[in-house]
Amino acid sequence: MTISKELRATSILKGNGVSTEFPFTFKVFNALTDIAVFRSDSSDSLSEEQVSRDAYAVTLNADQENHPGGVVIFASPPAANSVFVIQSSIPALQGVSLTNHDRFLPDVLNEVHDKLTALVQQLAYLLGRCLVVPSTLEKTPQEVLNEVLEIAATANEYAQQAQAIYDTVKGDVAEIKALKDEIDDLVLTFQTIEQLAAQAQANAHSTNDDKITCQQTLQQIQAIAAQTGFSTRTSPTVSESETFPLSNLTPSAYAKVGDLVLNSTNGDLFRITAVTATTATVGAKVSNLRGPRGERGLQGSPGPAGERGEAGPMGQSPYATCFGQFQVNGEGMLQLEYVGLAPAEFSINDNGEVEATYANT
Repeated sequence: MTISKELRATSILKGNGVSTEFPFTFKVFNALTDIAVFRSDSSDSLSEEQVSRDAYAVTLNADQENHPGGVVIFASPPAANSVFVIQSSIPALQGVSLTNHDRFLPDVLNEVHDKLTALVQQLAYLLGRCLVVPSTLEKTPQEVLNEVLEIAATANEYAQQAQAIYDTVKGDVAEIKALKDEIDDLVLTFQTIEQLAAQAQANAHSTNDDKITCQQTLQQIQAIAAQTGFSTRTSPTVSESETFPLSNLTPSAYAKVGDLVLNSTNGDLFRITAVTATTATVGAKVSNLRGPRGERGLQGSPGPAGERGEAGPMGQSPYATCFGQFQVNGEGMLQLEYVGLAPAEFSINDNGEVEATYANT
């Protein structure tokens, strides 16, 4: 018998979540003891685990001399993308005992040598996957391995730190870009303000009508600004807890909660408690600004007499008579004015009476 295969392990096998049977091609002496399966989550992992012997069965080819190997059959398919290796795991034991009284059968000797060769191949496979250090190095392979692993861990830590720095810088770059956009917007805003200022300066030299319009606009703005605080308004009909149209208020613009409303008829004072787009509501009466009616005062002294007006013209009489009136003229003399059908002669009789005599024509 011979050993025709030097490698006593399969290549790296990969699970697909479906297949359960995987072949191997090296000679096996005992299906129960000479096979081991090692698995890992990926081919990049530095750790592996030995699959429990209960998780699979081994079926050997009948002719291990000419067709060595067999099939490993898993109880459940290995997970997709998981990796595993089927390798030789012959126990390092010698079970053949030769004595002086026995025959040295070729089959027995061949199997012993085959098993020894298989053990050598098994060790060679394992040593081939080991870290080999120079013979002149004072450090043991384990110490070198520990250093390598430590360096790898440090390198991985540095890589994570570098990734964190990259992420931070990436975020800073985004913030800087956002700030740049804000600065660009501010520059445009300042340019607009400068343009408006220049336009306002140009408008300042415009006609007097433009100035008057600007003043009127300013007054309107000041009036609106004055009404934005709590203010007092009037209404001729407002009463306690009443909701009424805003148009009943004077002024009616910018009414708000907290404003005072004075009833201009009876002096009652209320405070606005609610405002909508078209109505206002007042609460209970706060006060009354009109006091009680006082007693009637004393009659004042009569004023001076006015100047006497000029006398009107004497009217015409339908009768043959004469009518006259006396008045003091501007020179302080008594003056008689008359009207009649004919010229009259006036005289004072012995009794001091004025007599008018006129001829009947």
